Amino acid sequence: MTKQPRTQMSGKEARYILKQNSVNLAWLAEQIGISPQALNSRFNAEVFSRANMMEINSILKKDIFGIGEKPSEVLAAGTIPVFDIRLSAGFGNGLYDDESSPVEYVSIPSLSGCVGLTIYGDSMLPRYRSGDVVFVRPLQETSFIDWGHPYVIISREDRFVKLLYPSDKADCIRLVSANEETRSDGSRLYPDNDLPKEYILYLYKVVGHLRREQL
Repeated sequence: MTKQPRTQMSGKEARYILKQNSVNLAWLAEQIGISPQALNSRFNAEVFSRANMMEINSILKKDIFGIGEKPSEVLAAGTIPVFDIRLSAGFGNGLYDDESSPVEYVSIPSLSGCVGLTIYGDSMLPRYRSGDVVFVRPLQETSFIDWGHPYVIISREDRFVKLLYPSDKADCIRLVSANEETRSDGSRLYPDNDLPKEYILYLYKVVGHLRREQL
């Protein structure tokens, strides 16, 4: 019987596998670009996602979790997969929950462990144009949000990239588009919206981007 690839495991199991492979967790946190405390919170979670496993495999250059990556897909650190996942439409799935493969790879050592995603639409002009690629890292807690910074938010119904700000409403986050274009009546074409924190399934911080012609 063919062994099925893993799609997720417990944080406790992931920590054990890393220990068996003699991976220093402080070093790993530095490579991912998060604090040791933030990494530890991932291991304390009931579910250690495929996204986390793929990120670590990329850094270690081998599939230690048995998730079924082909040898050509476990790339050198700094080699980033770019997915053609629309950020302006779709349902609330994690970045690796879609049955999609990278459309290309880019090599940016300073962004090791990131994932590239394609922007669609004009709501983030002039910061991002349609077709640009943003590079993101997962954020585990909404309490660590860098206000005014762009994030990729995946909710129960949609996925999008927005600037995040505190909301006047309790337990909400304000989503702001960079595009300040207005209609003939003066109203904004892309108005601000308040999203309840409980609706957020996944949150990714944008740490860099490239224009399409730079790829």
